[in-house]
Amino acid sequence: MSSKRTWFINLVLVFVMLMAGMGAASAAPPAQEEVTYTVKLGDNLWTLAEKYLGNGATYPAIVGHTNKKASADETFAYITNPDLIHPGWKLLIPSAEAAAEYLTTYAPKPVAGAPTEITLVDTNSGANFQTYWQETVIPQIQKDLGIKVNYLVGKESEQLERMKAWEKGKGDVHLLFVKPETVPNALAQGIELETLYPDRLDVIPNLGKCPRSYLMEVLGIDIGGKGALYWRSQYSLIYDSAYITNPPTSWKEFYDRRAEWKGHIGIVRPDAKSGASYRIPYSFLNAFVKMTDAEGKAIPLAELEKTQAWQDAWAKLVDWYTYAKLPLPAEPPNMFEDFNAGDTWISLYAMDYSLWSRSQGTMPPTIRSGFLSEGMVAGSDGYLIAPVNIPEEYKPVVLRLINYLLSDQQQVQLITTMWQYTGTDIWDKIPAEVWDVIPPWSKMEPARLIVANKDVENMIKEKGVELLVPK
Repeated sequence: MSSKRTWFINLVLVFVMLMAGMGAASAAPPAQEEVTYTVKLGDNLWTLAEKYLGNGATYPAIVGHTNKKASADETFAYITNPDLIHPGWKLLIPSAEAAAEYLTTYAPKPVAGAPTEITLVDTNSGANFQTYWQETVIPQIQKDLGIKVNYLVGKESEQLERMKAWEKGKGDVHLLFVKPETVPNALAQGIELETLYPDRLDVIPNLGKCPRSYLMEVLGIDIGGKGALYWRSQYSLIYDSAYITNPPTSWKEFYDRRAEWKGHIGIVRPDAKSGASYRIPYSFLNAFVKMTDAEGKAIPLAELEKTQAWQDAWAKLVDWYTYAKLPLPAEPPNMFEDFNAGDTWISLYAMDYSLWSRSQGTMPPTIRSGFLSEGMVAGSDGYLIAPVNIPEEYKPVVLRLINYLLSDQQQVQLITTMWQYTGTDIWDKIPAEVWDVIPPWSKMEPARLIVANKDVENMIKEKGVELLVPK
């Protein structure tokens, strides 16, 4: 080889080595302090995490820290879909130390030295979801997180009394799954709960996918971010598509077409133990008479009963009951038997339980769900709450578990197998075939009705048998 050729090759090699060195010098090392970053075209969270934190898998830490910052500073983005960030968004990239803490403590994998067994008490679920927790979710937690969950079913009143008696740092129930009213009830009794939103968004990034309004308030009561929304439960129109191909879309239409389904409308007795006993008639009345004032406060029953609107609405309700399948079913399982026998074609009931029962063979396979535009009562939404007064070493484990239960995989599984609306707003990730069976949340949410007039609810419970059940 000629000396000139050798000289040229060596020169090229030196140039390449110099350029490689310059490239290495220009690459950003993992951030030692948090960084404010403005998204550029072509950015994604994984590559940003690789560049600034040295590990793409720590991108949820960017989501959590950004969302936490956004709760105090509106100039920062609030990320609900980590797969979609836009140029111009302002992000907060945490320090390498904070990201490492997330990866080693809160990421969904077993953590060395952390407790591997916790106790979860469920005061919300019915039989269908108790089975779901025990046979599906708990084994998945064990497999994916390496955490053994001692799952117990309890009553709210008894559990709150136990928690009030705990010594500081000695609580033996580490996570609770509860109805919405339990959160303010616990706070009112002086039971301290961890503030999850926005304080722990940095380590529960999936909480950022929950609607903020549900995290700050339940049933009109401020809860200050003390609970994580796991599911949204909803009553809906339930009908058998083998008999009804054009279901009503409003209560007024349902009433006007009542003769089409005479003897086939399912209405649970007002003295049933099920919440359907008052939720069905309350929803009907709401379509024909306003039971709250302009500020959303309940109008006293004594005042309502004097109005023509109430009298007309009540007369319609009494009449509608005469078109029901008689005798009225004592409890929902009896109504389901009527559906299976072909005697009942249409009703209003908890959407999740009705469709789950279809999969169990206790409701016909042709059962479908719909909505009535004037409003249908909400069921019992599900909240995860973490007591403050438990041993410190359990708290990171509990926060990991909450983040896991709010993960896309768990939430999609919830709606596709149990027909319960998700606590996170991940509607674009739900399989399209789900919406062939249940209404999209965008249509269901405007029809969501909260039972705001307790006078009316109590009157139905106390006098419903006398006033509504056909003789």
